[in-house]
Amino acid sequence: MGEPRWVEVRVVPADGVDEKRSVKAVQQLRKELAGEGLPTQDAREPGGLAQDDGSIAIAVALVGAGGAVPTLVAVLRDWIQRRKSPGKIVVTLGDDSIEMERPTFDERAELLQAFLKRHN
Repeated sequence: MGEPRWVEVRVVPADGVDEKRSVKAVQQLRKELAGEGLPTQDAREPGGLAQDDGSIAIAVALVGAGGAVPTLVAVLRDWIQRRKSPGKIVVTLGDDSIEMERPTFDERAELLQAFLKRHN
């Protein structure tokens, strides 16, 4: 199967969201990713906040052929859509990044389509 590609997923909380709530939200995201067969690990300091903006970074292993990137994006999209104060997610694959917030459906579809086209 080969070595997995690791993608950094950085969750940037909305203004006013405290650290405890952010950590709990990221734990839920990790659980959902694992449920889809996408293992995770801490990308920076274990369990700690990564940046001054309060963001938390995790690394996600893309394993298998072809389907991992669409699965990752779908899980992230669904997760952020359920958040009351979602902030944003920054996904970095190599030198390429995409930011996901709660845009309209049409905007989201265009962003996701372009990102997937670059990484298929």
